[in-house]
Amino acid sequence: MAIYSYTAIDQNGKRKKEVIEAANERAVIAQLRLQKLIPLSIKKRNKLLLSAAEKSTSRIKIFEPRVKGKDIIIFFRQFATLINAGLPIVQALDIMIKQSQNVTLKAMVGEVKKDVEAGISLSEAVAKHPKTFSSLSQNMIEAGEMGGVIDVVLLRLADYLEYAESIKQRMRSAMRYPLFVLFMAGGLIGILLFAVLPKMETLFEESLQAELPALTQFILTSSNVARQKFYLILIIVGAILVFYYLIKKGERGSYILDKIKLKLPVMGKLFHEIALSRFARTLATLSDSGVPILDSLEMTGKMGGNRVIERATIEAKSSLKEGETLSAPLRNHSVFPPMVTSMISVGEETGALDEMLNKIADFYDREVEAMVNSLASLIEPLLIIFLGTMVGIIVVAMYLPYFTMFQHIG
Repeated sequence: MAIYSYTAIDQNGKRKKEVIEAANERAVIAQLRLQKLIPLSIKKRNKLLLSAAEKSTSRIKIFEPRVKGKDIIIFFRQFATLINAGLPIVQALDIMIKQSQNVTLKAMVGEVKKDVEAGISLSEAVAKHPKTFSSLSQNMIEAGEMGGVIDVVLLRLADYLEYAESIKQRMRSAMRYPLFVLFMAGGLIGILLFAVLPKMETLFEESLQAELPALTQFILTSSNVARQKFYLILIIVGAILVFYYLIKKGERGSYILDKIKLKLPVMGKLFHEIALSRFARTLATLSDSGVPILDSLEMTGKMGGNRVIERATIEAKSSLKEGETLSAPLRNHSVFPPMVTSMISVGEETGALDEMLNKIADFYDREVEAMVNSLASLIEPLLIIFLGTMVGIIVVAMYLPYFTMFQHIG
């Protein structure tokens, strides 16, 4: 395959300059005719020069606005509405290009439209942009194309993405206040260690001849170490973060970390319920959209966000290939409570697996919401107590020498 640049005129008489990949000039002309373009000039391009140009433009793309989850949800919902109204896919994409406010998404949809006009299916065109359109989106669109219900599938996809976005928002709302308080506590303690305590130490040395109390000496020593070995602390923290990243990147390490995450006090239960809800909702959405059950399980494991559940779904997929049920292998994993496996078993027996999975997801959604609300009300006083205790210890340590001095005077 060679790369050609062409100049052509569209039906409105406007000139268009693009780059296209084809076997020869005749293939280029055939593709242009499919797009209802009249070629004016066609030139073969050097791949090395073109790749260099693409690299230079990729640097500029860094500054382009990124496509947010909300943008994708709106795109799928509006796209489904247009198709449901009877518009052809190419015409619906053209309208979406004009309506989109995000420059990056607009350009991406334009590329999808060109591919569809060239005869590529919508699912294949979407799959060319994996950073924006996930494998789940591509497979669901493909299932919708095969079943002739692409508008229904797009609406389900929008609903699922909206659900996934709400899960993220709940987690952010639960962690926002604690992180803010911890940041303030760290800043306040940093000011005391780096600015206030050094001056207090000088004052103690000049005014007090007696030995300092143990608590005061410990705080002052900690302040000196923090100031003098600050670079070393940064190196240690950086090394811990790099070590964590390397462990998380590996399959075995990420599995161990996810297993530990599920067993954390208080937060472990929240992570567990979110993972179960995501598992049930994803599997129900894919299965109900017509995606084969084996493919649905594979994607559900990857989209679950937890390696423990992913490993369980891989085993379930293997057992399904051998003719067993879905619920049987899930029972062997403690990450799936008896209620979940029982409901899945009932769904398999009655032929209402999608309905049962949605009920499981609804149940855990309510549990997650209640837990996030209770955690928000519980964490607030605990963090205030923590902040007050830390500052109080430092203040008491600073005043103890004066009490000692008064005792010596007495």
